[in-house]
Amino acid sequence: MMEGKKIGLFAGTTEGRILARRLAGTQMSLDIFVATEYGKEGLPQAGNLKIFCGRMDEAQIAEMLKERSYDLVLDATHPYAKLVSENVKKSCEHAGIRYLRVLREPGKKTSDGILSVDSVEEAVLTLKDQEGAVLVTTGSKELHKYKNLPRWEERIYARVLSLPEVVSHAADLGFYGSHLIAMQGPFSMEMNLALLKSIGAKWMVTKESGKAGGFEEKEEAARRAGAGLIVIGRPKEDGISLKEALDTLERELGLFPCHEEQKKLRKVYVLGAGPGGSGLLTREAASALAGCELIAGAKRIVEGLREFGKPELLEYQPERILEYLRTHEEYENVCIALSGDVGFYSGAKKLLQVFEHEPDTELSVLPGISSVSYFFARTGESWEDARLLSLHGREADFIPEVKKFPKVFLLAGGSDTLKEVCRRLLDAGLSGVELAVGENLSLPGERIRKGSPKEFKDCETAPLAVFLIKNPEAEEHREPVLTHGLDDEVFLRDKVPMTKMEVRAVSLSKLKLTAGAVVYDVGAGTGSVSVECARLSGSIKVFAIERNHDAVELIRKNREKFGLSNLEIVEGEAPEAMKDLPAPTHVFIGGSGGSMGDIIKKALGKNPAARFVVNVITLESMAALTEIMKTGQVEEEEIVQLSAARAKKAGSSHLMMGQNPVWIVSFSGAKEIPFKEECHGRP
Repeated sequence: MMEGKKIGLFAGTTEGRILARRLAGTQMSLDIFVATEYGKEGLPQAGNLKIFCGRMDEAQIAEMLKERSYDLVLDATHPYAKLVSENVKKSCEHAGIRYLRVLREPGKKTSDGILSVDSVEEAVLTLKDQEGAVLVTTGSKELHKYKNLPRWEERIYARVLSLPEVVSHAADLGFYGSHLIAMQGPFSMEMNLALLKSIGAKWMVTKESGKAGGFEEKEEAARRAGAGLIVIGRPKEDGISLKEALDTLERELGLFPCHEEQKKLRKVYVLGAGPGGSGLLTREAASALAGCELIAGAKRIVEGLREFGKPELLEYQPERILEYLRTHEEYENVCIALSGDVGFYSGAKKLLQVFEHEPDTELSVLPGISSVSYFFARTGESWEDARLLSLHGREADFIPEVKKFPKVFLLAGGSDTLKEVCRRLLDAGLSGVELAVGENLSLPGERIRKGSPKEFKDCETAPLAVFLIKNPEAEEHREPVLTHGLDDEVFLRDKVPMTKMEVRAVSLSKLKLTAGAVVYDVGAGTGSVSVECARLSGSIKVFAIERNHDAVELIRKNREKFGLSNLEIVEGEAPEAMKDLPAPTHVFIGGSGGSMGDIIKKALGKNPAARFVVNVITLESMAALTEIMKTGQVEEEEIVQLSAARAKKAGSSHLMMGQNPVWIVSFSGAKEIPFKEECHGRP
């Protein structure tokens, strides 16, 4: 055993960080040598460990080894730092110190079409016979050699470390602006691919840096980008693998198991941090934060947890958090903190999807106190009868919810959200609702105010705000009407034609709308059919297509009256106005302007299985529509003629006043049969 002995580790690579982490906290005295500040990143902190930063020549290395009298020196420097390895090995031999060279695992065997060369000089010669932009990822030390390439200023894009001295050196050589990319790696395949595409690279030059150096990610990115890959082979040298080095330390020091199948799992806690104040953390979450090695999350959340004194990663994008952890293996116990509770409009769902297949990772989800439970407790309200919605980074049609439910809770989307909420409430005739506004919940600047939409209509809030809207006239306080069929009198009409209530009721039944439907209302008129469709469900998206400007204005007013954000108005002539719309699932045609055949053809071209309902009042239009149905392009045809009469009071009597008879024609696309060009009847 080598218990209590002194070990020197020349690091700066992933292998070096893993060896340092294995030796940290043991009875060994460990000195770690790195050339740059960048090389120090990810190294552990421990009482038995010292870190020396700075480049050393052969004489300085020899003097250091002689002075420190190591029992063992581990060389885990970069595969291409050949001179450093030679100096360390030679100095160990002179000092009589045992030396182990730890080699990087080679990458997978390159596929066909990849050019292998022995040096940068040979790579430049190869590029002289090629055309196009070149992404160079071979570092800054040999960057000057690429200046031998004709038109290098135009062709070469150099990716180097984001260190001031490296960037300055590259700029002195003439590499700057968009042709100099200073970034810290390793890089994911997606990042490599995005960079190749952004510069239009035809070639990529890299060293065979092995799995830890991201070689496989570069190779796959080049393949997907259609770029050629020139690989500079790594220098041939003797040594042992990382696994063999760990086996040696285990065998001789008895420190730890090191086989891959015995590797320690990284623990990742996805936890709800509550509304903001650390005093609202659950004991389980606080325990995880106290024991972790890194806290990741959005800036506001992480800053509220600084009392735990942990390293921070100010990042909330799951992919970026995972990428960081993949290149910082030293963090074995990580907390990802999310606002509020993990189950209420939280980023936890996407984060878990990103992390669920990550090897050697154990995920734990810890709940937190949500802004909902905190706010309702502070206002003395219950929330079992409340509708919960979020306006934070998304659209929500909250007006129908306010009309239906006695309580609606909203997560705000910014400082101006309260103004917009009040405007929409007032436009929808909901001036009588009561508002409670909560800002900076659980934080020092917490404030809760109550008032009406008129009182709050010009007010801004803190970015962190929530609203409670109480409607004493909500539908749930009355017997709800379960069927569609609004009275004609509730619509603003003027002199624009409107589909009457009785016809709307039958037409909507024949349309057979489903959740998530995309509806075209062609020739929308006053928008009565559009309104009826949109009111059925917030998941339905309705496009009211109308060419008459006066009618468009009426549709807009009726949309505002009913507060329907899922109703979009398209002013223009069908079928041209349908060009850029998403494919419909359902189409109602109340007026075709003489283009019924083309409208049906266009809709079927977008979705061959679309469901149609057409209202027809003239014999000529009915004849043309019948001809379309005979072609075999549609199926499930049904024709209903509806004649309705309404009573009108005349003195003490009632007279029945007949309305124009209407044909209600319904059918579905035949799916597999394309619409024929000759079927373009123009009734």
